[in-house]
Amino acid sequence: MNISNLTELEALIRQKLQSRKPLILEPPDFKRSAVLMPIFFDKGQFKFILTKRTDSLKYHKGEISFPGGRCEKHDKNLMETALRETEEEIGVERKHIKVVGRLDDLFTITKYIITPFVGLIYEKVEYKSNDDEVAELLQVPLDLFLSKEKFQEKCWVRNGTNYPLYYYYWNNYEIWGATAYIINQFIEIVFDFQPSEINFKRTDPSIIDQFLG
Repeated sequence: MNISNLTELEALIRQKLQSRKPLILEPPDFKRSAVLMPIFFDKGQFKFILTKRTDSLKYHKGEISFPGGRCEKHDKNLMETALRETEEEIGVERKHIKVVGRLDDLFTITKYIITPFVGLIYEKVEYKSNDDEVAELLQVPLDLFLSKEKFQEKCWVRNGTNYPLYYYYWNNYEIWGATAYIINQFIEIVFDFQPSEINFKRTDPSIIDQFLG
């Protein structure tokens, strides 16, 4: 990686994301949600802020995820959803977040459409986790996702079809599912690196019916 600060990373992300049109999925009967991919620079490293969800949540309990959640009626748009949820879950106010783009929509088996936004945090901020939703707050180096060393691909059989699932490993944590897919797409778009050898796009609207069946 030939970039050394957030300003240079911002320029790269904007260049890569503005040169493409993000995919928008609008299947019927799906709920809308949004997540924020917060990135900051600390001690010579770019890092993602991720959370470990509590075991008391209804869906995806105990999993690693980005701050985010379901779109509420009072949210003006999906970016507003991502920023509101980030403030609620990890205590970072939107005034400290610079949103620099969005990735493709993707769907989940629980019939949600997730819209990921990329946000940079330039200032030193204090994080305050919401104990009802967040068991742990993680600061994961971006470099982890730029090699195959901590990457694994497993097979999941769904409705008679094999689908790959992405897994990344950091310390004692396992990052997988939608979160791993979002990170994987971000790394592929911005850094032209793809550890998977299988051409599978979970964002592809043509496979939703087959996948959910």
